[in-house]
Amino acid sequence: MCFGISNTHSGLKMSKFVKFTKLRTTTDCTFWAKFAELKIDKFKLDDKTVINLWGTYSLQSLNESNNNPLVLDFSSFNEDMETVNNSSSVVCCGHMINKNTYEAFRQTNPENFINSMGREIMTSIQDGSILKNPWKLSLFLVLAYSDLKKYKFYYWVAHPTPLQLPEMYHQEPPISINEEFTVDRVEELCKGFLKLDSKMKNYFTVLILKNGKMTIADLAVGVGTINDEKQSEECNEIYFAFYDPCVSSEAPGWPLRNLLCFLCWHCPTYYFSKVIKFISIRGNKAQKSIVFKLKTKECQDHKIKRDALFHSPLVGWESNAKDKLGPIIVDLSDTMDPAKMSDRAINLNLKLMKWRLVPNLDLEKISNLRCLLLGAGTLGCSVARVLLGWGVNSITFVDNSNVSHSNTVRQSLYSHEDAVKNKYKAYAARDALLNIRPSINAEGVVLHIPMPGHVVGQSMLESTKQALEKLEELVEKCDVVFLLLDSREARWLPTVLSTAKNKIAINAALGFDSYTVQRHGTRNFTNPTSPDLEARNPRGMDLGCYFCNDVTQPGNSQSDRTLDQQCTVSRPGLSQIAAGLAVELLVGLLQHPEEIEARALVGNNRDNISTSDTEIVGLLGCVPHTIRGSLSNYDTQLTITHRFTSCTACSAPVIAEYKNRGLSFILDACNIPNYLEKLSGLEEILKRPDLDELCYTLDSMSDDEESGQKNTIP
Repeated sequence: MCFGISNTHSGLKMSKFVKFTKLRTTTDCTFWAKFAELKIDKFKLDDKTVINLWGTYSLQSLNESNNNPLVLDFSSFNEDMETVNNSSSVVCCGHMINKNTYEAFRQTNPENFINSMGREIMTSIQDGSILKNPWKLSLFLVLAYSDLKKYKFYYWVAHPTPLQLPEMYHQEPPISINEEFTVDRVEELCKGFLKLDSKMKNYFTVLILKNGKMTIADLAVGVGTINDEKQSEECNEIYFAFYDPCVSSEAPGWPLRNLLCFLCWHCPTYYFSKVIKFISIRGNKAQKSIVFKLKTKECQDHKIKRDALFHSPLVGWESNAKDKLGPIIVDLSDTMDPAKMSDRAINLNLKLMKWRLVPNLDLEKISNLRCLLLGAGTLGCSVARVLLGWGVNSITFVDNSNVSHSNTVRQSLYSHEDAVKNKYKAYAARDALLNIRPSINAEGVVLHIPMPGHVVGQSMLESTKQALEKLEELVEKCDVVFLLLDSREARWLPTVLSTAKNKIAINAALGFDSYTVQRHGTRNFTNPTSPDLEARNPRGMDLGCYFCNDVTQPGNSQSDRTLDQQCTVSRPGLSQIAAGLAVELLVGLLQHPEEIEARALVGNNRDNISTSDTEIVGLLGCVPHTIRGSLSNYDTQLTITHRFTSCTACSAPVIAEYKNRGLSFILDACNIPNYLEKLSGLEEILKRPDLDELCYTLDSMSDDEESGQKNTIP
């Protein structure tokens, strides 16, 4: 954009009064990608803090038919300017304010913004600090609003400078540097410019000494030379140089304005009485530079003019693509990587929760979880969807059944096409997660889990051995095991493995209109103690597992069953309720200061819990042991099952036998009737004379089996 200055060789009429060419800024997509990351992780909802930036003018491959833009990219947010400093660029500093809403951005008064944010230039000139950092004369400001959901970025850049500059005019027409200096001196100037530090290339002084030598120095040297009579006598000519990105214009660029303000304050007599020579540094090697010889319009009182200048309102907003004052809109929704956009969107939802409601929420502890979902049916699909919502990055499905046409309406990860192709559920669930979130680490494993009561014949020995080894490997690698399988006995071996390997285990089971969600307690086999049955809120080590209420070992629930007994018949909304509670129970556990050892909340004492009781109350509230609910009366109960020392799945004798015998132990559990009852000591309990009273007590504590159906979804 040219403002009426023409070259002597152009043959056009030249205006004597100096006008200035405005600057232009461009943002690289990496600038907004980096800002989106910082917004989520660092700045959050803070729209008051000033964000410091670096901008660069590139000196490489300049298109001299267009003005050189100030470029903002990912390195603009570097704290250390040296990390963006290189010999092929000119570095400028800036400040950014990002508004949280479009309305706040739109209602920001541009005049107030530039006057408040840009006033530091005038202050630093007046207090002399600019002498040490002259590059701060090129300060730029960015007012922005970032729509991180749609990846639209609104920004408006300003280069603040006083409106009321004393009128200046051209004492002589602008000339090329080649007309002002000899060839050797031009070459010396170009080499000297390129050797300058990137930040010092903005403004500097060129001195031609009496002995004919050229010296390139900072602005402080130039001011000292002017104000010191002895130094002035040793200097033949003095030029003030500034990097000018407005290469296509015959008028000086906008950076000259603040250089004039600087000279007006520090050299007022010189400024108002002398012809000042400026070198507009242009071209990638300064070889296209132009010399301007300017003089201020005469005035009676220099001090009044100077004071008026430094109390003048600031101007300098850039024009948009329509050449009107206004912001620029950058839409990166089509260019940003879809997978990364998905991750950022998920993180945004979670971090909004953290910013506004739970500042201490540890999202990394959740996202880093490795979750093993045993069962990819209705519960498995629903649990996986809730885990996705919490930002979990690693999910493994284990299932050995195929997608049927009856599954697709109840099991949310499957489609009609999956049923037509008869895909394995484990693989179909994995593929569905990858379609929802491409960056997730999802795995599907087709595996038959050995079960008590399901006899393992000679022909099945090898496959059973491989299944056990694979399941052991999966449990070892995970952090939490979700028991979502299609029969009670299928949960026995995973319970044994979770206990032996000290993994978090979360159980979810369904009836027709009832559900049970439970976390397994912890076990200490090196120093075993009896459970504290009197504790008001039992410790994690006193809590039972899914089988701690049983007075018989799990058996084959599939034999001699009708179709309705082989399949769980549940109200359609029940699985989503249970799945949501199962995941929320896990998250609450992870955010509790005692984590897996958290004391359990019981329904009859929840109203008496104080929020200051950190043994009970975690970051997200209290953590129950078992949640039992019913849709028949929309009732929810928080109950306790204490650790049973003769449990057929988690007791010390059972775990010790598994660790000692491995596969042989599993085969005995599958093939020998009542083996687990004898091993655990349950058989002796069954011989007790008070057995009927004991069974009544245990039955009243559990309603899992009341419907006569399986407790889980196939």
